[in-house]
Amino acid sequence: MVQPRFVQGGEEPKGSVLSCDFYNSSALNPLSDQDIVDLLTKELLPACYPEFASAQVLDSYVQRFPGAVTWFSPGSFKYRPPLITSIPNLVCAGDIVRMGEREHGAKGLCQERAYVSGLEAANALACAGQLGPNKAQHPVIPIRDDEPQVVIGSRLNKQFMDVLKPFGLDSPWVR
Repeated sequence: MVQPRFVQGGEEPKGSVLSCDFYNSSALNPLSDQDIVDLLTKELLPACYPEFASAQVLDSYVQRFPGAVTWFSPGSFKYRPPLITSIPNLVCAGDIVRMGEREHGAKGLCQERAYVSGLEAANALACAGQLGPNKAQHPVIPIRDDEPQVVIGSRLNKQFMDVLKPFGLDSPWVR
């Protein structure tokens, strides 16, 4: 097990790192960085976990991406880069990649998918012997099947796309 002081450059840990993403958050853009940090640490997190009320923020960094759009849209999956590439020691990771036989869960963009794709990228390199003699792989826990409304939505989207395909409209959703 890695000792925390080694990760901290020989120093004792000073706390924990917390990251938070707000989606569809244009209402937050006019707030100052400190107002956003306060909203998160003094209102939102303590409402879920009361222990956060006593947390002390040592450092913070706020990024804003107004008008940013996602690359994900129905029909875009086939255009994403693959996890395993034609270069033996190069793999791709992130929520945007297609994981092939290592596909896991929903194909939308999310932090969980990004995390799992990172594990699977390392597993692919280990399996191929690109990480030296140790071919140990990190286990990835399977997720449950899609909920019924997701299955129905996917089927409806496929039927809609099948109707449009003969007209050269492979995916009206892709920008």
